[in-house]
Amino acid sequence: MNLVLTLALTAICLGGETFFHAPRAYFGDQAFSFHLSDGRVANGHTLLLECIPEGPGVEAGRVADLTVSTGTRIHRLYPHPTEVDSVLFTLIGIPYGTAPGPDTLHVEWTESDRIFDRELPFSVVAGPYRSEQIRGVPQNRVTPSAEDFRRIARERKIIASAYEAVRDTAMMADTFSYPVEKKTITSPYGTRRVFNGQLRSFHGGLDLRAYEGTPLYAAQSGVVKLAQNLFFSGNHVLIEHGMGIHTGYSHMSRLYVKTGDVVTQGQLLGLSGSTGRVTAAHLHWTVNVNGVGVSPLQFTEILSMLYGKPVEVRNRNDG
Repeated sequence: MNLVLTLALTAICLGGETFFHAPRAYFGDQAFSFHLSDGRVANGHTLLLECIPEGPGVEAGRVADLTVSTGTRIHRLYPHPTEVDSVLFTLIGIPYGTAPGPDTLHVEWTESDRIFDRELPFSVVAGPYRSEQIRGVPQNRVTPSAEDFRRIARERKIIASAYEAVRDTAMMADTFSYPVEKKTITSPYGTRRVFNGQLRSFHGGLDLRAYEGTPLYAAQSGVVKLAQNLFFSGNHVLIEHGMGIHTGYSHMSRLYVKTGDVVTQGQLLGLSGSTGRVTAAHLHWTVNVNGVGVSPLQFTEILSMLYGKPVEVRNRNDG
């Protein structure tokens, strides 16, 4: 009994519960600063988020489990290619169908047994997209037959499988280069496509002038996930670049690579053509970020920011 009384009196003299529960210093609240590429982003464009460690808790390894999400979607973080000191980044594609309005990135991390979080607001704005009429397309490419629909269904499964990211690390050490030697845009990303008077889709890529037989090159290093003829895309090449990034090259007359090939930036993939749903030879170039099709031009700008390269001035109507 005397021992219990002595311990109680000692606790009171030393400031109550502090004798048993010494205060713990947490650094997590100020562990990171965050930088968004822009507070306003168009549907179909890409955001870059950079996460910069600030507090001693990060350096000491006490702060961990940093996650970034929009809604229920978690965005994978990667080591920054040009910054040091454990800077991380993620690329966030905004789906074309996203309605304009406010949105939020949710960031969360832990230190020991405490969870810290931050909300990073941004706004989605309507992209500079217009409609275009495309006439002269073979009617069977606009209203496919029952047999063609069965082929399209089979190809959709093949394409979906090819888009499954299997390489978490970066496979590239620089921003994109353009897949043609001379960049002339014939149809921008995001345009609503009306084929032979029938609204069929929006333009999910960038059309570049490439007369029949023009050499087409890989925009960056990666692995060929698909190289075959498709109903809509014609002779098509899909390349995975790591970090959830894919590029696609459509309507080619010849393919010089095959599925599974490892390619380097600037490597010849094939020749341009007019295969698939087209009216004339050109290159249809696509970029996909973690399953979201985005504007190739604006995405190339974001990569230039990430790799510390000059950003080319873009015509506002080029998507």
